[in-house]
Amino acid sequence: MNPRAAGRFLWWVLRAHWLLGILALAVYTETSPGLLAVVAVAWAAGARMDRAGAPRETLSRLDTPLVGLFLAAATADLLLLRKDLLASASLLVVGIQSIKLVLPKRTRDGWQLCAFSLLEFLVGAAVADGLSFAVFFFLFLAASAGAMWALHDREAEELGRPPGGFRPSPRHAAWALLLVGAAGFLSAALLFAVVPRLEFRRGFQRLARGQGVAGFSESITLREVTGIKSDGRIVARVEFPFLGRTPDFGGLYLRGAVYPRYEDGGWRIAKSPVSTVPRSGFHYIVSEAPSGPVSVADILLEPADHPRLFTYGSPVLIEGSFQPLLADAEGNLFLQQPAHGTMQYRLRFAEDPSGRSGRTAGPGDMYLEFPEGYDDVRALGIEAAGSGGTDAERAARILGFFREGFRYTLEDPAPDLRSFLFWKKAGYCEHYATGLALLLRAAEIPSRVAAGYLGGEWNGLGQYVIVRQSDAHAWVEAWIGGRWVTMDATPPQGEASPFFRKTGLLGLSVDWLSQRWDKYVVNYSQRMQAEAFFAGWRGVRRTGAYFGLGRGLPGAPPKSRAAAVAVLIACAALFLLYRWRRDVRRRAGQPEAPRLPAPYERLLRRIERSGFRRSPGVPMEEMVAAAVRSRPELAGEAARFLALYHRDRFGATPLSPAQRSEAYRRADGLKKRLSA
Repeated sequence: MNPRAAGRFLWWVLRAHWLLGILALAVYTETSPGLLAVVAVAWAAGARMDRAGAPRETLSRLDTPLVGLFLAAATADLLLLRKDLLASASLLVVGIQSIKLVLPKRTRDGWQLCAFSLLEFLVGAAVADGLSFAVFFFLFLAASAGAMWALHDREAEELGRPPGGFRPSPRHAAWALLLVGAAGFLSAALLFAVVPRLEFRRGFQRLARGQGVAGFSESITLREVTGIKSDGRIVARVEFPFLGRTPDFGGLYLRGAVYPRYEDGGWRIAKSPVSTVPRSGFHYIVSEAPSGPVSVADILLEPADHPRLFTYGSPVLIEGSFQPLLADAEGNLFLQQPAHGTMQYRLRFAEDPSGRSGRTAGPGDMYLEFPEGYDDVRALGIEAAGSGGTDAERAARILGFFREGFRYTLEDPAPDLRSFLFWKKAGYCEHYATGLALLLRAAEIPSRVAAGYLGGEWNGLGQYVIVRQSDAHAWVEAWIGGRWVTMDATPPQGEASPFFRKTGLLGLSVDWLSQRWDKYVVNYSQRMQAEAFFAGWRGVRRTGAYFGLGRGLPGAPPKSRAAAVAVLIACAALFLLYRWRRDVRRRAGQPEAPRLPAPYERLLRRIERSGFRRSPGVPMEEMVAAAVRSRPELAGEAARFLALYHRDRFGATPLSPAQRSEAYRRADGLKKRLSA
């Protein structure tokens, strides 16, 4: 092993630790690019001069004036320019850090630069919500361990002591730092799961990790929905935790808004009173519980530039940390702010609600309003509905009207509604939704247009649905039998749709990691924490009951419990026997045999696997000689190793760190050559 190489490795790890703090500001904050460029240049120049051992006497004399210059700049920025305390403090901190990076460094300066790096990392952590932060955090932990190791050795050198004793090779040091990073990362994850959530992160959260997806306007015209279907950005990820099967994608209508008024060739949201949805604990009570079954969906919304909240079916309860939640008379749900960041909530909804319409008891005349000058469309609706029958039967006849002679197209759609209904009969979802809604109204069946998303791509790795902008859709809701019924005249496209996305296994794996990060880190809530705690506690109780430590589980085999108890008793007996024998040897004055260093033990195990069994009292020389007897080319290497081994084990003075490192290296080299 080469201690000098290990020292160079730790030297660079220390500099990497300082650099990671700068990268945290660059990646996760909005710090000025010019300021970041200055500190990056200072880091590179300082590393070059440190490596060359440049004295930098002139720069050292400029230390205090430069600090005063940055202090004056930060004060002027706070009082006269931006008047932002956080920005001015960042200018001062980064300025002082740049000076210290360029100047010569003693151990105290190294610790101060590590403190700057930690401060910058914490600032980045306050606003970070991307999956990349997990990787950054792991690297920062590993580099922090290496930085402390390097500074400890530097301090020992300054005090005239040996630099830390045994020094591993750079490869072993790298593995040690990676293990430290992994252990720190897992410990942080455990603390994150145990410490109660205070929900303060949202105060630092920016709107998005990029541009928010486009939202819903107050109106829908032809091409309004289809215009965003070429956008493949993800809108939401939806889990159905209690479904137990792949959902029916033909019925996954994720509704964002309904539009009851048809004016000037487009649909508009009605101007209705807005009220605050009542809240009980973490639950928003959207409507009274239905008599039928209720389904559950965990919805994770990506950042968006609109306040809409998406729901399935008829929402009953919504659980989330946002507040307040607003609703209008149409059942449209939205937030108070005009846009939102990443958001997660649990929706309980009725797929077949009983006789109610969101927050109203029934529809009004607004849902039967018919545009003037469309008498031919009204006549078509009356004709398509036929005479006689219930509203459901007449609505089915109207829906059947679109099943023959119409086609879905994006290349050559009808320019207007009349052309679509009477002549061209070609269009996309807005054509079908508008035509169906007006024909239903002509038949005196209240109706409205709904917009949102239909279906999505199933991710079997995480068992959730990926909803994209390309899944945008418009359909119709008709008041039939005392409730709003979803009706869709658009021909089903499925995987034949030109907008259908097939991500592939690699893409689905990356998306699954991103979804888990958003769910269990960015949007980890007190409810999820409580669920995890009680699930773990139930698991402990079930395990204890299974082994007879509590109430038995139904069906738990008594023989298995007896076997488990017997194993525990046997382990306890062996432990007591070991303790008794050790105490007997100690009382008899028999010292325990000291363990050999790990490289020597590895060499002996290699020799034993070659067929040369170790016997009590047989020295290392005989074992090595027996192993190399058939390998004469290793005799010289064995002799050089045994000379160092004798001095290490039986010499009057201990080996120096360099000699001990050589002895270990030769032991490992001999082991490898015996294995070849």
